[in-house]
Amino acid sequence: MNRFKELEIDLYWFNGRNVSVAFLCLVTLKTSHAVYKYYRAKSKVKVKREECLAACRKMAEHLTQKGITKEKAERITRLSITELEQKLQSGELSAVEVCECYQAVALEVDRKLNCVVEPIWEAEEMALERDQKTGKKGPLHGMPVSIKENYYIKGYDCTAGMQRCIGDPVSEDAVVVKVLKRQGAVPFVRTNVPQTMMTFECSNPIYGRTLNPQDTNRGPGGSSGGEGALIAAGGSILGIGTDIGGSIRIPANMCGICGLKPTAGRISGAGTHKLTKGQTLVKSASGMLSRDVDGVTMAMRALLCQYMFDLDPTVPPIPFREEIYQDKKPLRIGYYLDDGYIPSVPSMHRAVEKAKSILESQGHKLIPMQPVDARRMFRLFLDTVGADGTKTYLTCMKDDIYDSTVRQFFYTSHLPGVLKKMIGWIMSAISRDEIAGYMVKALSGFNRIFIGDSFCRTVYEYWNHALDIEDYKDDTLALWRSLGIDAVICPGFAFPAIPHNTFGDLVGGCVYSTMYNLLNYPAGVLPVTKVTEQDIKDMANYPNKTKFEKNIKKMMLGGTVGLPCGVQCVALPYQEELVIRLMKEVEQGLNGDNS
Repeated sequence: MNRFKELEIDLYWFNGRNVSVAFLCLVTLKTSHAVYKYYRAKSKVKVKREECLAACRKMAEHLTQKGITKEKAERITRLSITELEQKLQSGELSAVEVCECYQAVALEVDRKLNCVVEPIWEAEEMALERDQKTGKKGPLHGMPVSIKENYYIKGYDCTAGMQRCIGDPVSEDAVVVKVLKRQGAVPFVRTNVPQTMMTFECSNPIYGRTLNPQDTNRGPGGSSGGEGALIAAGGSILGIGTDIGGSIRIPANMCGICGLKPTAGRISGAGTHKLTKGQTLVKSASGMLSRDVDGVTMAMRALLCQYMFDLDPTVPPIPFREEIYQDKKPLRIGYYLDDGYIPSVPSMHRAVEKAKSILESQGHKLIPMQPVDARRMFRLFLDTVGADGTKTYLTCMKDDIYDSTVRQFFYTSHLPGVLKKMIGWIMSAISRDEIAGYMVKALSGFNRIFIGDSFCRTVYEYWNHALDIEDYKDDTLALWRSLGIDAVICPGFAFPAIPHNTFGDLVGGCVYSTMYNLLNYPAGVLPVTKVTEQDIKDMANYPNKTKFEKNIKKMMLGGTVGLPCGVQCVALPYQEELVIRLMKEVEQGLNGDNS
């Protein structure tokens, strides 16, 4: 009887009022905890940002005390990379004065563009060691090199713009950084990246937004956007970046500099941020950016050495092959103006046509072609990077502050599967473009099975997906073989630099870069022309059917005259020397013609 009375009392407690109070307490507790975590993250980000800004100020004061004048800095930083190399090798310039001048200019550029994360404090000591060195000098003796923030540098945080990585300095340099130092280079600053490095804008809550030196209302591209902006503005002469979807080539196109994405694995990627390393079907490639093709060539020659092969035995021991780079044999080169999915804009067409004329004048045979189904390629790429239902990104970004450039992506990723499906259908219908909705489905874990607490593909599905990628590679190689071509030239991107916070509206342009990540073909971009008034008039004939086409047209009509436009040179895997040869031949043909 007593038990029944106890049960009656217990049940009496579970009335509407008490349950409501308990629920309200639970919600309040959860909300309070969320607010606490948000402000804790915000405080952590603020402290890190202040540390980096203080480091830049301290370095600027140090350089002022050293008597680095603006005239001297400009005199040295305006030298071409070949001129600088000669003066460093001969001893006409010391490594220390070159380092200090580049530090001064980089910090000045950073005040305008926010492209430098922080100075590398050991740079001056390294430069002094180069000056004191006796005997044979390294091929990059005293050469200042800027480093993308996602490369490990001993004693510095490697965050990729994410607050969870703050306060965790790495204990060892990346392999590429070690090789650069062994070859005599002086890494002197670290450069900005977008949060998670999976967007072609360049902004994150820790270091802020990087601006394009050609137009500060626009971004420099990404994810090597800090490198692109710094080099284009004269604050660096050679930089190291990474590329998994265009992250070197897009900034090169949007900032008007040169960039090379080698075959993934040709240059060691050991010692870079591990965010995407679990995904192995489309691998990130380590590469370089420079003001001109000579800088790219110089970096490749220096990096492809026995020391790198010893440090990272997964890298094929293939040194730089001068016989391919110096070869004068006429080539059969395929070219296209559009990839068959997203039409490139008139200025990009004109850039390819100009490069085509230059190469034809040098004896090469140019063959019109169309790449294998770009829509098919883009689906494969999206399914690859989103195969885990974005759980890797969500885990890394847990309790983080979402940057405005990636906020929509992460909010969508948190939605239930049914809602993602609905959003995908709606986007495809409204945009009149199936791929626009497919991006939501692929990157948000749609069409996965539920295992544990997340959506993911079965192993069987993933293996079949890998086979689909191999089929696409086979079809592309078969196309190249049927045409008998040695290389391809095409637009450096679908369009020039974009306004801030418009990545989501223009993301379709990625097909021009992601194609050669999926294929794992080496590809380089160099500036060929700039947008003209006539190009804007020609936009009247640009398609206006899909959402992407409308957004591209609107963007191009909004003050793009004068923005740089590049051409992409592509070859088969491990033919980087051929890519650089083509880039150099186009660059030489452009001498004296800047239209």
